Formats: sequence, C-alpha cells, structure tokens
Amino acid sequence: MHFYRLGSIANRDGTVDGVPFDAFYGDFAKAYCRYRHSTSPVQFENQAKRLNALQFIEAAFHSLGLTPNIADCNAVILNTAVALAKSGVGDDRHYQFAIYIEQVHRFCSDHRFYNASFRWKHGIKKPKDRMQRLGEEAKAWREDRLPSPEAFGALAHVFRNAESFIDILMSSVCVICCSVPIRAHEVLQLREKCEVDTDISTARRPEEGGGAEQIDFDERGGAYGIRVWPGKGHSEQIKWVPTVMASVVRQAIGNLRRLGAAGRELAVWYEKNPTKLWLPPHIEYIRRSEWITLVELGEILGFERVSSVRQWLNGAPSIRTNSSGEPVANFRDVERHLVAMMPKDFPFFNGDPDQPYSNTLIVLRRNETHAERSTIPCVIGHCGVQTFEHWLSGHDGGKKPSVFERWGFKERDGSAIEITTHAFRHWLNTIAQLRGMSDLDIAKWSGRDPSQNPAYDHVSPEETLSRLREKIEECGGLGPMFEPTTATRINQPVSPKDFLKAQIGAAHITDFGICIHDYSLLPCPDYGDCLGCSENVFQKGDLKHREKIEQRLNLALKQLEQSGQADAIGIYGADRWTQDHLQKIERMRAILVVHEDSSIADGTVISMGASGRDNAISMAVRDRKARLGDEVEETSDVSLRNAVDDMWND
Repeated sequence: MHFYRLGSIANRDGTVDGVPFDAFYGDFAKAYCRYRHSTSPVQFENQAKRLNALQFIEAAFHSLGLTPNIADCNAVILNTAVALAKSGVGDDRHYQFAIYIEQVHRFCSDHRFYNASFRWKHGIKKPKDRMQRLGEEAKAWREDRLPSPEAFGALAHVFRNAESFIDILMSSVCVICCSVPIRAHEVLQLREKCEVDTDISTARRPEEGGGAEQIDFDERGGAYGIRVWPGKGHSEQIKWVPTVMASVVRQAIGNLRRLGAAGRELAVWYEKNPTKLWLPPHIEYIRRSEWITLVELGEILGFERVSSVRQWLNGAPSIRTNSSGEPVANFRDVERHLVAMMPKDFPFFNGDPDQPYSNTLIVLRRNETHAERSTIPCVIGHCGVQTFEHWLSGHDGGKKPSVFERWGFKERDGSAIEITTHAFRHWLNTIAQLRGMSDLDIAKWSGRDPSQNPAYDHVSPEETLSRLREKIEECGGLGPMFEPTTATRINQPVSPKDFLKAQIGAAHITDFGICIHDYSLLPCPDYGDCLGCSENVFQKGDLKHREKIEQRLNLALKQLEQSGQADAIGIYGADRWTQDHLQKIERMRAILVVHEDSSIADGTVISMGASGRDNAISMAVRDRKARLGDEVEETSDVSLRNAVDDMWND
C-alpha cells in the first residue's frame, strides 16, 4: 500500500509517481489502516478503499488551503472530501467512497481525536440496486450478464469438433463451467482425481433423509460430482453434476486428464530431480557434455529450425556460446536457465503443500496453449484465468481473435459473441433461482455465503410472471383470487386459463411472496402492507418463502415484546403498535400453517385474501364522511369509486 496523495500512480516495479502524505498525516493514515485491519480484517480491495478515504480527506485539506491534520477536521472538510470522491466514478463507487470517509470520521469521533467534536453523515443517497430495477435498460443489463443461446450453441459445436490443443482444453473447461457453478480458477486448479462416483446403495436421496444436498442419480446407478476447493476461504466440497450433464462432464474431465498427462509426467520427474534439466531419452547422452550443438539445443527446446534456436539464444545472454567453428552452447548454462523458467510455486500448485503439480488435472508444458510459439517440452508452464479469458474474448486489441471469431460464430443479430469466464456461474445461479432452488442450497452448491446470492439472480419480472402462471396451471390456486376460475356456470364466458391470464398481468418479488397487482390499471392501494394484501400470493412448499416468513415472524415477536413493555409503562401510541404486531403475527402464522398442510400440493399458488385493514382510499373516504358529519357505513366498490370522484371534484 502506498501512502501518497490523491492522483499518485503506482508502478509495477514498486515505485510511485506522486507526492507522499505529509509526515504527521501519513503516520495517522498508516496507524488507522493497520488498526482497522487488526480489528476488522478485510480483503485488499476494501483495505484500499480505507486508504482512498484518507486520500480524499487529505486532498480536501489541501483544496481548502489547510495543513492536513486529522485533529483539525470538520464537516466542511469531510463534505469536500465526499465531493472530490465523485470525480470520474459512478454513483455506486461514489457511495462506497462516502461510506469509507464516514468510517474514518466515526473512528476519530469515537476515539476523541478531534479538537472539537461534531456530528456528520455523508448524505449520499444509496443507488438503487440494479437487480431491483425494471424496464428495458435493466433487462438489457441482466441479459448482458448471461451467455446467449448462440454462445452455448457455439461452445457445444467447438467441444464436439475441436482438433487443436487449446480448443479441446478450453471447451472442456467450458463444459464443467456450464454444469456446476464453479469459478474459473477453481476449474484450472482441479486435482487429477477430482471425480466422485457415489453408489446408489450407499447414498441416500433427499427424501430418504439425505439432507439438503440435491444429489442427482445418473443412469449408471449413482451420483456423479466433482470435488473442488472453492475460493473465498471455503473448505473443499463436492459439486454434484445434474444427471443430464453427467456424461458430457465425464468426457470433458477425460479430455483434460489426457491433455495434462505429459505435464504431470514432467512434474513427477522434476519433483525427484529439482535441480536437473529433463531431456528427451534419445539425447540423454548430452548431460555428460560441457558444450552442445544448436541442433541438440533445438531438440531440448522443441524447435525444428536452427534459426529459431539462434533467436532464442539472443534472448538469453546468461548462456555462454562458443562460435569458433560450429556454434555451440554451454549445457550447464542452458540447464540453469531452463530450470529457472519453471513456475515460481513449483512443486506445489498455487503454493498449496497438499497439491503437487503431479496431482493436478491441468498441467501444461510451456507455450503449449500458444497459437504461434513452439511447446518447450522440458519446462512446465502455467494455465491461468487470463488464458481462459483470452480464448473466450480474444486479446491484443483484436489481433488475437476469440474462439467465436475463429470459428465464425455470431449473435442472432450479427454482432460479435461476448462472454466472460464468470458468466457461466451467473447463468447457473439464475436457472437455480428460476426453478425454485432455496437460497441455502444455491449458496452451498456455489460455494459462497447466502447473502451474496442476489448478485447472481438475474430472473426477469417476465420470467417470474411466466413461472407463476405455469404453477397455477399445473398445481392450481387456493384463495379468494382463484375462486372465480372454479365457479361453474351454464355459459362460462372465458376459460379459467384466459381468466388467470387477464387477472395476473404482472409479477414482482416482495419480502412476503409475489405481488401480482397490475400497476398499469391502478397504483398500489395497500402500499407498505404486502403481508395483508389479497394480491400477494406465494407457492406452497417454497422453501425460500418459508424461511423469509419465519425470519419475519421472529422479528415481529421481538417487536411485540418491546411494544408490550412500552404499553405497560404507559408510552403513548404503544397500544396501536401492539395491535399491528399481533395482526402481522396472526397472518404469518396462518401462512406457515399453509406451508405445513400436507393436504395442499407443493407448488400450489396461495392467495390469503385481504386482511381487512384500512387502505389509503377507505381511510380517505371515512375521513371525508367524518368531516361532513355523515355516518360511516360500509361502502361498495361502485360507491367507493363515486366517493373518490367526489373527492377529486371537491
């Protein structure tokens, strides 16, 4: 970390172009970052934001003509720092910077670092979550995060027809990414014995008490999975492969095992001979020689032309050559030079002492994936995420085309296919969300914390609506909303399917289910009361919905206890809160009863009916009658609309 002023640029060689912090402020900045990391360890990205906040505050001092001294900080300086943080970044990034600036303020205020204490908040409005936005722009953003059908078709074609080393390798990696929610680096660091075959006689299905893991049993009579070591600090786990993809993943793993065989054999040799150079058996004799010819050096390097060997020697000045007579090279120098080209973490892959290179699935020789350079058979290479990215997207400003460009595939509209290594993971998570997999199972399958699931959920409102209609047609619906579809008449004007299509014109997710109110007809009449609304529906047996209701119920019980205590000591208005909490608790318990009712089929769409609480219109009508001195009475739908029209006329 470089404690320099805002705008400084860190170079790869460790130097920084810029001006360091003033000595006193720099000491504070270092102490703050160190102390905060000790009490609240974070990843480097967040630690860097702590330093960014300090840079903005320091820049604010200078912009106001003041000497940076944290003890002299005030609201004007912090507001200036927040304003400086907006330059060149979007709303999301600006909001994050403002949060970290406020963290510095709270720390200094709590520890009484200021000469004069003061209260301050950043005041930047939190940007709306892009996952919750509606409209064409939001839809385009979601779709951009997911691979298109054309991309999947192209990758399938490449996997079936590839002949080159790089295409077979990377298309096999894509197959695994399309089958389980795995990160790119996790695929590339799979161990050679990563396949898990569970016999059906020893593995219990979920309905037999096998737990939350959804294990698919393939046609071979067992469950097939891949053992991975997830990122983000998670322990090893088995990612079970869906049955329909099991045979394809087996083929992909077989391809990777075959392509990495030569690299693993080379790794075994070097693990036994770490200081020696591997030589092809037919030129093993040169190990006893001091000088070797360019032809022999070409055999070592895998070069066919002597001119290529000469060019390679020009780039290796540490190797001594003897040009008297036939040009020759010193073998010991060649050996030291090539052994030094081995990966820095060798013999342990990624420095993990439990995983040597010889037990890793994808082990390549140097330049084995390069399109132009020859493979150096005596040196182990590195296949990283960047290699995968370049294969998918191309690089070098378009000079190195992507796999889609090389094979002539495009999107349906003729544009270039664009896909990232992480898009497969987003796609699988969205499919899991769309088909009703619980948040806990999705997080467990993906190897992350459930709180991170929303970032991978790209289910559109249209897909939610379509899924709801399918469930109603398949399992039916219970509640006041669905009663007209079951009524029998002599001449029924419309079919139940058409009625439901007209009745359910929109759908979006709420904390209590799915809202099917059609906002094109009328604004929400029960805003804020989703729990008591008759247009809030849910699917019986939906584990995610049940978990949310249980969490809300626990919260409501705690709130009821607090309001009861307040009511007992005579705090004004506490009794109304108590009544509100009691109504919510009764409603949520009724919902949980439906979930536990075995007589209702899972998947049935449930409408609970209105809770009977006042909505905005009924309260307005009652207030108007009270103002006019009229007696409050029950109002029908027609008279209610007339009353509202009268209110507007008044």
